[in-house]
Amino acid sequence: MDKEPFFQNMQEIVYEVIGAILPQLKEKPFALFGHSFVTLFGAMTCFAFAEHVNKVYNLEPIHMFLSGASAPYSEARLQAPRRSHLSDQEFLVWVTSIGGTPPEILANAELAKLFLPALKADLCVAENYRCSRPSTPILSCPVSCFDGKEDAPHDLQAWKDMTNGDFTVQMLPGSHFYLKEEANEKYILDHITKHFETAEMDYL
Repeated sequence: MDKEPFFQNMQEIVYEVIGAILPQLKEKPFALFGHSFVTLFGAMTCFAFAEHVNKVYNLEPIHMFLSGASAPYSEARLQAPRRSHLSDQEFLVWVTSIGGTPPEILANAELAKLFLPALKADLCVAENYRCSRPSTPILSCPVSCFDGKEDAPHDLQAWKDMTNGDFTVQMLPGSHFYLKEEANEKYILDHITKHFETAEMDYL
């Protein structure tokens, strides 16, 4: 079986997602949640996706929920160390240090050999992604940011530049994968549910 090629840039990822869900986006309200700049880079993908669908299709989410990451145009993010070109051993040490990856995978050389290329390729996309700080807000929806108190510092305030809607930052106990803690997970889900209910009433 041929392996699917890795994504080479953020634009490819955005196009892939849009190709899969654009009809649904046009039919009903949607929100976006993204965690991390490293390993998952969900927060960065959310920004790129929201910017594109707003510019091209005049669509925007009813709410953005962003977690564990500096805004992609912030100095903190632009000056972050590049790690996608580390040796496999150095990369494993770093991935272990931030947590979130099952230890049985990291301890198994064969499993690690399978997932490392994909993880490095994803991180390379994130590290090479560049965008300008918005001179004017690109969205009008509320933006909620979350982070772990013990994680490396992130420039969460910079996310405010993307919207003229409500903006909040909430710090929760834990490090980079703080949201895997049961209490934090419940808090975030309750927060999202509350805003969904409010947005649904506004939409109706």
